[in-house]
Amino acid sequence: MPEAILEALTELERADAEIGAALSDLEGLADELDAIRAKSVELQAFHARLPSERERLNAELERARAEALAATEALAEAERTARSAEPDRAREAELFLVRARDRLTVAERREAEAVSRREALESSVGEMTTAGRELHGRARRLAAELAGWSQVAGDAGKEPAAGLDGLQAWAEVARAGLFVARGQLASQREGIVRQANEIGAAALGEPLTSASAAIVTRRVRQTLR
Repeated sequence: MPEAILEALTELERADAEIGAALSDLEGLADELDAIRAKSVELQAFHARLPSERERLNAELERARAEALAATEALAEAERTARSAEPDRAREAELFLVRARDRLTVAERREAEAVSRREALESSVGEMTTAGRELHGRARRLAAELAGWSQVAGDAGKEPAAGLDGLQAWAEVARAGLFVARGQLASQREGIVRQANEIGAAALGEPLTSASAAIVTRRVRQTLR
């Protein structure tokens, strides 16, 4: 009889460990899915604000260029005035020339900064496009992994459709599939642990509420020895 009890508990312990490992694996897949979903939301937000951001930066650059052009013309006028100024107006003309040069320096700096901001935005577009392709690659690999799990609904194992919308739609299906699969495995594990506690309680003559079959098996084995 003790051998039969230990054999039954050992089998339950093995099943408990297998389900625990499966749950851990599913947890890792869920974490990867959450990371994919978060990055997808980030990319969607970027592309949603891209048109208005482009418009804003283009308008800013246009204003900066107009200001630089006006400053260039003002400097040319100041230089002509300085060259032709009468002696009693030379000081005033020189100050006017200095201010014109300062104005052009400021305007050129603003134009350069506006160009830099627009170039940075376009560089970000390229980076986000690359990130989108990489994200689809991650999603396809995850879908292939999910396809190998019988507990996960079949649609979660299908490749996501093109575009961020397709990625988001697949992610929602995969998330639901993982939720159901984890719930099913957790229920199975609870049943195994409950069965182990019942066998252990019968063997020890006392109620047990252990959290795992391994704990029950260890207690019973120690007692029987």
